[in-house]
Amino acid sequence: MLKRTLRIQAIAKDIIQSPTYTIRSLAQKYQVSEMTVRRDIQYIEENNLTVPQPNTEAFTVSENAAAGGGSSLNYEFTSAMETNNASKRRIGTFAASLVQPNDVIILDTGTTVNFMVQSLPPDIPLTIICYNYNILPALYNRPNIQLIVAGGYFHRSSLSFESTENIELLQRLRASKIFISTSGVDRMGLTCSNQYEVTTKSTALHSSKTKILLSDSSKFGVMRSSLFASLEEMDVVISDTNLSAEWQQCLQRKNIELHLV
Repeated sequence: MLKRTLRIQAIAKDIIQSPTYTIRSLAQKYQVSEMTVRRDIQYIEENNLTVPQPNTEAFTVSENAAAGGGSSLNYEFTSAMETNNASKRRIGTFAASLVQPNDVIILDTGTTVNFMVQSLPPDIPLTIICYNYNILPALYNRPNIQLIVAGGYFHRSSLSFESTENIELLQRLRASKIFISTSGVDRMGLTCSNQYEVTTKSTALHSSKTKILLSDSSKFGVMRSSLFASLEEMDVVISDTNLSAEWQQCLQRKNIELHLV
């Protein structure tokens, strides 16, 4: 048991320090199976292991986590749905208006994307590529939409799928637009709370012609543990009218098209 505990702590530290780690590389490093690494990461997620602040040296299991306590940095889809709902709904509605007939689009995970799905035009023909469970109930019975679902290991906290096969499929596909979400936007780039999302998000971005970020203003100036893209990679940003003038000017300097709704 001690050996497993030490490995989990080491994996958690690796994930925070280097967002380039994959399931396969972690399995090779610790000489265990990929399934064992997946179980360890699930344990990290479910027990809300503490995330180190800048300049701290250790990443450890907190007493609060051991007792079942929560962490504000751990992304939970259901609780995120209750935050900034009005802004997210407006952003999602505007994003849906950018979809054209016969588009091939990738829909990322996230609550704002969920609102976008609810606003998609009902009859236009589309191909939608996704790797998240939450949008499937709204789309599976629409005959005008061709669905391509990249499956794999199911993460309940984000309602998303992740696997090596998932990545390989996304690498082979091409989309006219991607609607991407983020947990934080700062000068270094776009970040998320879960390391397992990084490769999926970055691969989906590279497979898309037009990259559209959906992010309410509360995410700007926030940094999470795992970097998946630079801000300069975005072609369009859709946010709300509370976005600060400083951030608006920053996006303008980077020649990123900005829509405030």
